[in-house]
Amino acid sequence: MTKPSSFPPPPAIPALYRLVFLYIEPVSTLVGAFYAQYQQHLYLQLTHAASAPQTMPMGTSIVLTQLANLYLLLCINEALVLRSTTDLRVWKMFLFGLLVADVGHLYSVRLVGSWVYWRFWDWNAIDLGNVPFVYFLALVRTGFLAGVGIGKVDAGKKHVKTRIA
Repeated sequence: MTKPSSFPPPPAIPALYRLVFLYIEPVSTLVGAFYAQYQQHLYLQLTHAASAPQTMPMGTSIVLTQLANLYLLLCINEALVLRSTTDLRVWKMFLFGLLVADVGHLYSVRLVGSWVYWRFWDWNAIDLGNVPFVYFLALVRTGFLAGVGIGKVDAGKKHVKTRIA
């Protein structure tokens, strides 16, 4: 009886990447979802105090609830999809999508003023999440996509046949 071709196990996902993408980022997006849903005035005040409304317009509340929903979706997808596989192709595709989103996230805060990208002494809690934390995530994602710290699969042993007598 011949067993189907077996493949060597994929290289293990290094601890730093697992820590960031399976724990730190999902928790941070869950926190963002909580604030966007349940602390809407504070969320807007911290985002841009000068334009935060005194009374929450219904349309703004709806959009913040939708944002909370998207943060929750990101939390669940990252925590569960990446936990379900060690396939580097899946991880790379997923994290590439998030890297594109990081660029969009950094672009979105430009309206606050260019100072938000560098004047760390003026950052509040939302600025910390919107700028340095997103830069950190983008840097870690870029490292992963570039293969930093990830072992190589021996290309010569991709198709190892085993025979059971």
